[in-house]
Amino acid sequence: MSANSCTAIILAGGKSRRFGGDKALLEINGCRVIETIVEKCRTLFSEILISTGERPDFDIPYLRNVQDVYKGIGPLGGIHAGMRESANEVCFVTACDMPNFQLPLVKKLLDVSDRYDAVVLKTGGLTHPLFAVYKKSILPVVEQLLSQNIYSVSRLLDEVRVGHVQLQTDDKNPTRAPVFNINYQEDYQEFAHVAPPVLSVVGFSGSGKTTYLEKLIPSLKNRGLRLGVIKHDAHSFEVDIPGKDSWRLTQAGADITVISSPEKISILEKWNREEDLHRIARRLKGKVDLILTEGYKRENALKIEIRRAATKDREACCIESELFALVCDYTPENIVPAPVLPLDDAEPMADLIIKFLEDSKL
Repeated sequence: MSANSCTAIILAGGKSRRFGGDKALLEINGCRVIETIVEKCRTLFSEILISTGERPDFDIPYLRNVQDVYKGIGPLGGIHAGMRESANEVCFVTACDMPNFQLPLVKKLLDVSDRYDAVVLKTGGLTHPLFAVYKKSILPVVEQLLSQNIYSVSRLLDEVRVGHVQLQTDDKNPTRAPVFNINYQEDYQEFAHVAPPVLSVVGFSGSGKTTYLEKLIPSLKNRGLRLGVIKHDAHSFEVDIPGKDSWRLTQAGADITVISSPEKISILEKWNREEDLHRIARRLKGKVDLILTEGYKRENALKIEIRRAATKDREACCIESELFALVCDYTPENIVPAPVLPLDDAEPMADLIIKFLEDSKL
């Protein structure tokens, strides 16, 4: 099943007394939770709807608001509203306070959706009907239940053909689970300070780090990931154009200069020391699923090491415990304690990274 012919339905949670407002509007590193979910969904789905319940509409690009017909009855009312407005037969449903979910996991639900009326994620003995795929064809069943004042999503699942996708999770790290709900302030505080995973592409000068990243980035984007890329420069650099207004303002003494347009935003900040990689990574929390770096071979992070026969760089430039994978254009003479992948094809690496991200959520 192609997700591009599917609809994402987000269920708004409404106001929460625990948070003093709507959980969907909680900010994580400057990005609202609902914006994080929409940004993920827009890479995969042809339309994104949000059932707003009794709250005002969300004003967010790529997001269409739909009003509940049956108000104040909980999630089933939102599923009903989304299904009625959906332009597609297949609908993925998620709650507005589940910012962890990974698109490869959604694709697993979609992959088996042809055989069922609904496909629901299971973790351990728990089912998650608000992380599930529903067919629009069951709308009459939903309306029949609602007409009988039956508002339980679990009861809906009793009435239709249901498939399950099982996922093992680690109870020691609940805030990393794809179905983690931000229910309490302590959950929010812990979740907000977890940085995205980092993989550093390293190698000696001339090994082709940038060229390899140019191949790897599109491969990962095609799998639905939001990416941050950090380029390490051991020397001073200038990203602004001398003579331009923003450059002149920085030269005049501005400590932070922001250049904003409808397409992008750039923040130029003066710094008096080398910033720690993981502190930079935490700034991107909630905005990306993975951070790739070019360089940082001395930092404590997993490494994708590039080696080329032409440059005769047969020595490792990172320690074995940090080696995520070796990428090279020759067959290594010695045993390598990590996968060895080709330099001219980034697809195997993209597959390996997707599995790594899925496993890291367990």
